[in-house]
Amino acid sequence: MDVGLVLYMVGLAYGLGVFWYSVLPAHLPEQAWRVAALPFAAIALGEALTVLWKLGGPTFGGLHVLSAVVAALVAVVLDWVTQEFRHPAVVAERHAVMAGQS
Repeated sequence: MDVGLVLYMVGLAYGLGVFWYSVLPAHLPEQAWRVAALPFAAIALGEALTVLWKLGGPTFGGLHVLSAVVAALVAVVLDWVTQEFRHPAVVAERHAVMAGQS
């Protein structure tokens, strides 16, 4: 794996992460690394599965474009669902209410 391919994957993962977080009703995470981390891992896994299952499709820069887009979408949806089930906004509200009562 070349350094250029890794940098391309990081840029593609960040770009697709920002795109999918903007399209879905989720909000962008506060940490910039989280926007790219999950799509990056999903793109790497999707590329491995694409090669393993011998699926075709257009490639650009050594990556299968369709598998990268679908993998990033799946990663963002999983992150969004995880965040919705954890209810971080409710926890922050409870801490604010408890701090006001003291």
